[in-house]
Amino acid sequence: MPVQSKILLQAAPSERSVKEIISTLTDLYLKHRTKISRAVYLSLFIALIGRIYHAVSEQKAASAQQIALQRHPATTSADGQAKTRKRVEINREFFKNLLRLLKIVIPGWRCKELRLLVSHSVFLVLRTLLSLYVAELDGKLVSSLVRGKGKEIYKGIVWWMVGAVPATFTNSM
Repeated sequence: MPVQSKILLQAAPSERSVKEIISTLTDLYLKHRTKISRAVYLSLFIALIGRIYHAVSEQKAASAQQIALQRHPATTSADGQAKTRKRVEINREFFKNLLRLLKIVIPGWRCKELRLLVSHSVFLVLRTLLSLYVAELDGKLVSSLVRGKGKEIYKGIVWWMVGAVPATFTNSM
C-alpha cells in the first residue's frame, strides 16, 4: 500500500502541470489568434488548389486516353493480331438470352421471386407518384405561406402528414 500512495501523490502535480500547459497554450493561442487562423485558412486554400489541380489532371488524362481509344479502336490480341470490337446489338438472340435468364430468375408464375419482383416494381412506381404528390403539396404550402393564408397552411400540413405515412412505408421498401 505505501507504494500506491506515493504514486497517487505524484499524479497530483502532473495534473497541475497539464493544466498549466493547457493554460499556457490557450494564452498563446489567444495572443496569436489571427495569425493562426490565417495560417489555417491559407493551408486549407493551398490544399484545395492541390486537389483541384489533381482532379483536373486526372480528367485530362482520362479524356486523352478516351481520344486515343477513339483514334485507334482496334485492339491487339495475345498473338499480336489486330481485332475489332464486336458491337452489341438488340436482336432476336438478345431476347432469347434474356428469356433464358428470366426463366432462371423466375422459375414459375406462383413463385416467391415473381411476387417480390412485382411488389418492388409496384412500390417503385408508387414511390414516384408519392414524390410527385409531396412536391405538389410543398408547392401549395409555400404558396399559402407567401400569401399568408393560415387555414390553407394547416390544411396543407395535415394532407402532407397524411401523405407521409405511405411515403415512409414505400421508402422503407
